[in-house]
Amino acid sequence: MTETVFNLFLPFDRDDRCDHALYVGHPIDMDDDDALKFLRDRAEEDLPVATRVALPKAFTRSEYYAHIRAGGAGALYDAVFAVAGAGASPLYVVTPVKDGKVMVNATGQIGDRDIYLNARQLGDAVMVDWLLKYTTDEGIDLPRLINDDYFLAIKLTFNARHYVSSLKLLLSCIDSLAYVEYGDQPSIFVNWLRTYADLTPVGITPEELWELRNGVLHMTNLSSRQVVKKKVRRISVRIGGAAHTDADGTYFFDFHALIQAYAVGLNRWIASYNTDRDKFAKFIERYDETISDSRLLTRPQPSATTRPAP
Repeated sequence: MTETVFNLFLPFDRDDRCDHALYVGHPIDMDDDDALKFLRDRAEEDLPVATRVALPKAFTRSEYYAHIRAGGAGALYDAVFAVAGAGASPLYVVTPVKDGKVMVNATGQIGDRDIYLNARQLGDAVMVDWLLKYTTDEGIDLPRLINDDYFLAIKLTFNARHYVSSLKLLLSCIDSLAYVEYGDQPSIFVNWLRTYADLTPVGITPEELWELRNGVLHMTNLSSRQVVKKKVRRISVRIGGAAHTDADGTYFFDFHALIQAYAVGLNRWIASYNTDRDKFAKFIERYDETISDSRLLTRPQPSATTRPAP
């Protein structure tokens, strides 16, 4: 039975953005495996004669890969098949294009979450893909992922009474998750706290915590530029006891209260992914860019040997 199969091309410009697609349809009578091989073999031949179709929304290459890893890349280019008059479930091969040439360094099935990642292997050392590690039948296990990547170290340093180190890790965690939420935009630290966390029980504002973050992470002191100019109150942490302001005007809040307030905000942030499933693709795109203690190259442990008795 003859059906039309498609070579689909996604050209990315100098800014790594794709705003149109190219396609070639082939009426053939083959089984799926032979048809896919036929399309892959014809990619370079089909590219120069492909038909151009404008896409409803442009996307970057990293967004495209993130949608693949999220399992929904087809939504980015489905408009092509409507123009081509394809059926509901056409057989096709997608090939990225850069500078007029096909970009192929691996092949895989649609839905392979790790196929578009560069191999993270050095000799016999391998890095496990975080998305595969933390994905369950219900979806991405965000609580376990955030706990392993951030809160394990925060709790470890806090319980060891390395409170400044623990504070740095907590503030850095807010930085990281604010970036995942908003991207590289101004005021994302403050915006994340305003949206998801309530610092009222701590007795501080998001702006004050931001200035503490600037002083502590940059210089390990309490004197950010805005604090020195007396535009923002100087704050610091104390462990236990009631919050208070000292004679120099520095407000000391309970560190544990901040951890609790942040944990509540974190739960609200995680819950937002249940109400807005479209956020997952952007989460994957940005989280792929982060580094963490759990994302390390590991080598197989040597097998135990028994030393012969003398």
